[in-house]
Amino acid sequence: MLPDLETPRLALRPRRPADLDDCLAMDLDPSVARFIWGAPPDPEKHREVLRGRFADAWPKLGGIWVVEERAAPGFLGWCGLFPLEKTGLIEIGYRYLPKAWGRGIATEAAGCVLDQGFRGFAFDPIVAVSHPDNLASHRVLQKIGLVRQADAVHYRQKVSVFHLSRADYLASDQGQGAGPAKAATPSGPPRPP
Repeated sequence: MLPDLETPRLALRPRRPADLDDCLAMDLDPSVARFIWGAPPDPEKHREVLRGRFADAWPKLGGIWVVEERAAPGFLGWCGLFPLEKTGLIEIGYRYLPKAWGRGIATEAAGCVLDQGFRGFAFDPIVAVSHPDNLASHRVLQKIGLVRQADAVHYRQKVSVFHLSRADYLASDQGQGAGPAKAATPSGPPRPP
């Protein structure tokens, strides 16, 4: 079971089936979909994709956390760790409602989840992919310590690939501290594949 996580400002809890409508509404927002699919997906087909992921407890390795402000609970988006297609690598990814953009929420939550990935799950390395034109996402990844490597094709599109090893993270200023994450409940090993 995934732990609840928290930062001074945010609460991150494991995503659950009751979050389906919030996830669907977010994914159908054209400004959110722009760098993921180019345009919003078909609502009914995407609802079925999400239902399947919830039913299968996807991902089997890693996890997805819903992000909320501690002072004003409510769905802002999600951040998670999951397999990057069939590469054998673990990816950090996130998606947020526009009302959360530009407020440091993505960076704060991603730093928390990255810390859980390296300390709690001992993943090595952790990678990320982002649309080459999504400069805001690139900045988030760079702020949490990932380094842009190259462009590649994943999810049937050209993406920028970012990378961080566990050793580099633990040797960094972020990794040397207590880390940005505080587990509200004990963490266990990652869920097996």
